[in-house]
Amino acid sequence: MTRSQIALVLHALVLIAALAFIVPVLTEALGGPRGFLLSLLVYWLGFCLPVIFFHVRGRRSPQLFSEKLAWRDWFVPGLLLLQVGAVGLVAFVPNTALLTTHGAMLAGLVALINGPLEEAAWRGGFLTRFAERPRLGFVLSLVLFTAWHVPLALSHGITFDGGWLYLVGGAAALGLIWSWIAWRTGSIFWTALAHVLTNALTFWVLFDTNGFLAALSYQP
Repeated sequence: MTRSQIALVLHALVLIAALAFIVPVLTEALGGPRGFLLSLLVYWLGFCLPVIFFHVRGRRSPQLFSEKLAWRDWFVPGLLLLQVGAVGLVAFVPNTALLTTHGAMLAGLVALINGPLEEAAWRGGFLTRFAERPRLGFVLSLVLFTAWHVPLALSHGITFDGGWLYLVGGAAALGLIWSWIAWRTGSIFWTALAHVLTNALTFWVLFDTNGFLAALSYQP
């Protein structure tokens, strides 16, 4: 691997190791909801934005953020719509009685930040740096993207619907779909849209079932 490729992989490994310490410490010290959100902020500032700045900015393919699809890829929007619908059926529908409008607003805000940043960093960063070694880039981005969710399972005061296996397994399954589409099309436009919608649904359930609004001292 080149130095830039090694640097990207090492950055991801350091992130995962750091979050394995940071997430339980913050969620125990500040409470689950506050610590979880602060951990996300650390993740965005410590990994996503630096990767975009150092590995994507000025080096990306013109296609990376394009919505244009080749004729052979016109099934992509439909496939991603099915994926979002499947997440809705599995994670969202069983919890509708617990959900609130203000929880949706918070989830939507976090999803609008997290989805594009993750796609630009994990898919965009590896697409750019591993353009000449696509198979290796595909595997590394998928494995490391899945692995970064493991520290989240160490959160204190946070219950994930389905447990940690559902959290990590879901990340692996979604990461596989999004990575395959990104590498096939050379673009993260459509996967970023799906990522935002998926996060909005899953964060909505996570936030309302774990009392995020109350923990943030918001009284609707």
